[in-house]
Amino acid sequence: MLRLILVNTIMRQIKDTIPIAFNGGAYGTYLEWLLTTLTTDWPVMAPFATAGNSHGFRGNHLNTMYGWDVYVNAIDPPKEFVRIHPKTREEHSISDNLETILSSVDRCLYIYPDRGSVLLNLNNNFAKVWDDWWTEQFRRDMNPEKIYQNWPVDRSVPIDKIPIWIQREFLSYYLMPAWYDQVDWFHPDVWQHDRCTTIFTNELLDDIKGVLARIQEATGLVWTKPVSDILPIHQKMVSLQNFRSQDQLCSDIVNNTLGSVPFDWADKKLPLPSQCYIQWELRNRGYEMACHGLDLFPTNSVNLKSILYSTKNNEPI
Repeated sequence: MLRLILVNTIMRQIKDTIPIAFNGGAYGTYLEWLLTTLTTDWPVMAPFATAGNSHGFRGNHLNTMYGWDVYVNAIDPPKEFVRIHPKTREEHSISDNLETILSSVDRCLYIYPDRGSVLLNLNNNFAKVWDDWWTEQFRRDMNPEKIYQNWPVDRSVPIDKIPIWIQREFLSYYLMPAWYDQVDWFHPDVWQHDRCTTIFTNELLDDIKGVLARIQEATGLVWTKPVSDILPIHQKMVSLQNFRSQDQLCSDIVNNTLGSVPFDWADKKLPLPSQCYIQWELRNRGYEMACHGLDLFPTNSVNLKSILYSTKNNEPI
């Protein structure tokens, strides 16, 4: 009985906490930094790390729903802002987990990748969250036997030395379906809540004043400094986002290649997740890449088309 009273008291105390729900690479840390800076007497200091993320700011990251449960039932004083990934396991439902969060708080903020920021988000997660995404995923979740049993590489080759063409081909099957599952794509079409403010990634980058005004209206937060004070840092933050062009670039690569339109991207960066997306999307449209040993991805539509073959008749296109 005593524990029940204690838990209920803590549940009431955390109602003023504002959780920021987001998937990795969707700028949850940056939003927590913004809100913390605007509601405290903290000086306006850029949180950016060398990769263009905001990991110079620690904040209050609960990580998982388990972390949320611990926080809800903790004796420590509640925080004004916390951030959390609402889905970290295949069996999780983002809708259910957001409803659980909202049962303990008055307001929630939810950052979600819009349809024009899929590869921005995916590349952020790949390059900014982990020092070595490939090795880390096999250490945590993925079975290396998937590689050794299905590709021509000896088991004596460590997972971090797997050739790039094998990494790319494996990820062209795995990465996009796994990411879409992680974010319950397109979740805002099937779930909304009057106490949860959904913020799309490109909104956060392109209309920060509008986003902050919506947050302030929804939460009643009071700014201790004018929004104009953070705008120079926000402009710097946007300039550091090197993957913003990837969604449009990859769309152009696929469409121009299949449309036999000459298109060259040699002067543009095409990170591994983007290469995987292109191979995956071409497969969705009925074409495979003859990519055995192809560690260097083609840099123009003519060369890319020359290594494509139809999955219907196994002939070059």
